[in-house]
Amino acid sequence: MTTMRIFVAAIAASALLMLSRAEAAPVSDSERSSVDAVAPGAAVIANASALELLVGAAETGNAQAMNFLGVLFATGSQLPRDYPMALYWFQKAIDGGSSDAMDNLGGMYLVGMGAPRDYVNAFRWFEHSAAHGNVRSMYSVAVMADEGLGTSRDPKLARTLYRQAAKSGCVPAMIWVGDDYARGAVNERDLVEAYAWLQLALQSNVQEERQIKLLAKIERLGARLSADRRDAARGRATHLAEFLRSRALSGLREATTLSRSSFVSSESDGIATFR
Repeated sequence: MTTMRIFVAAIAASALLMLSRAEAAPVSDSERSSVDAVAPGAAVIANASALELLVGAAETGNAQAMNFLGVLFATGSQLPRDYPMALYWFQKAIDGGSSDAMDNLGGMYLVGMGAPRDYVNAFRWFEHSAAHGNVRSMYSVAVMADEGLGTSRDPKLARTLYRQAAKSGCVPAMIWVGDDYARGAVNERDLVEAYAWLQLALQSNVQEERQIKLLAKIERLGARLSADRRDAARGRATHLAEFLRSRALSGLREATTLSRSSFVSSESDGIATFR
């Protein structure tokens, strides 16, 4: 029965995600006419059916469904925006052990969405989520510990979490790790490792403007390395990529967490640090 509830929740969540993306994508007049002619109101019916499945799964105790429902209420996607309901479902999902819900609740405290802005509580929930293996929360804890936001500055904790997040596939953490190896003290500096992590980040899903900065960093590092050491760094980047792929395949899961951009509001200055 539990397996069936999880399966139903996953179907409902996937359907709602696809509908959300379809609604966000531009559609030509000819395409719209064709769709309306073939299946008038089909999207609305499918949407309602998926939502009913999702709500049903949440009400029977499925943590994944509870968290996803919280996301829909928080973002105003498929449901009217309702922060108290988002907080309610995130808390229910947390009670069910969802690390994604912990991350989402931390994000809401971070910018004061549906609750007063509270960096201490944000850090606390990110820390709980990171302890359960949530990669986004690892990165958030690292940044907050690095900046002393919601907690005392703790460079050692920050470095540990940046590296854990990087090894779990977090691209911003990969960049931080590469920079850290490049700027480290003489006995800790490792330009080959720095080059490898930045090369790995470049090969990942990186925005164009970040690609340009990464290329510039890699070029500068490459100029400090001999040809043999550059080859060694590229080989190391290939090894890291294989390691991340095998790790991702062994622990494959689709997290449902709010994009940090979802938290941006007129009151949320400085949130870009966490994107």
